[in-house]
Amino acid sequence: MKLSRNNRISTAGFTLMEIMVATSIAMVLLFGALYSTSETLEVVREGDIRMHTNVNARRALNRLIKDCRYASEIEVAGTQQTGWTIGISTTGALAPGEIEYTWSPPDNSLRVALVGGITEEVIFDVRDFNVDTLTATRDGIEVISRISFHLIIGLDDGHATGAGNPNSERTFELAGATWIQRND
Repeated sequence: MKLSRNNRISTAGFTLMEIMVATSIAMVLLFGALYSTSETLEVVREGDIRMHTNVNARRALNRLIKDCRYASEIEVAGTQQTGWTIGISTTGALAPGEIEYTWSPPDNSLRVALVGGITEEVIFDVRDFNVDTLTATRDGIEVISRISFHLIIGLDDGHATGAGNPNSERTFELAGATWIQRND
């Protein structure tokens, strides 16, 4: 039997319209997957920044608290508005001698000066720093028996390691306290 031109059997395949619809659907799905992946990566990056800053700040605060805990004498001077100086003296087997922690609002860094004039920054971008003390009378002399710290620290995007820049909007709070165990 002969087929006329009008009754010819079409060959298998897709029409241009079917290909365009399938491509459009695939592009929408691909865009959705890429968007959700980029959002997920941003959340992970934010978590890494928080963790990095928190670990470094907690390590520095623990160092300050430990130095205060075993001090034979502590002198605290300053205010939250003008800045703080915390002088720590130790004696005995754990004797690093004189240690001085300083923080001032203009530069927002907590620094420590050790024996031999060595100074280092221990926490960057400290936006607010408050020190509270509790005093007691010991051998007729009023001494600091408890010291506590409250810090508001900017998330630093890796700034502490030189890998990023401070962020002016994101912060977190960190606090710690210790009773002074005189090391005389």
